[in-house]
Amino acid sequence: MTYDDIRRCAELSVRRGCGFALMAIVTAMVGFSGEPWIAVRSGAVFVLIAALILFWRGWTARERNYRRTEVWLMIEDSPALPPERLQAMIGGALAEVYFSHARLAAFVALGMAIIAFTVGKPASAG
Repeated sequence: MTYDDIRRCAELSVRRGCGFALMAIVTAMVGFSGEPWIAVRSGAVFVLIAALILFWRGWTARERNYRRTEVWLMIEDSPALPPERLQAMIGGALAEVYFSHARLAAFVALGMAIIAFTVGKPASAG
């Protein structure tokens, strides 16, 4: 098992979690679809919260016990490496992936916020 294999497992694990978060965000936005400007603004806030959570998870990934991660469960043949090395490899791979996804989510939230504040609230009739 190489570092690239561990990184691939980390990407799969983080993307799976992000997929579920995205499903929840889209569901909430559909719930607000009667007011599109609220839907986009709430989506921007929810994506920003997801970005902050991803950043926090990346910040703590190197210290989290590697045996309590999904990546460790995904590895079929446990490598014959010392635990310190495995901690560094799995924690480092998870940190990289979390930070890259946090950066992407932050850009998406920024784009959604720009759209939301450009559209703005419609003028009241009457």
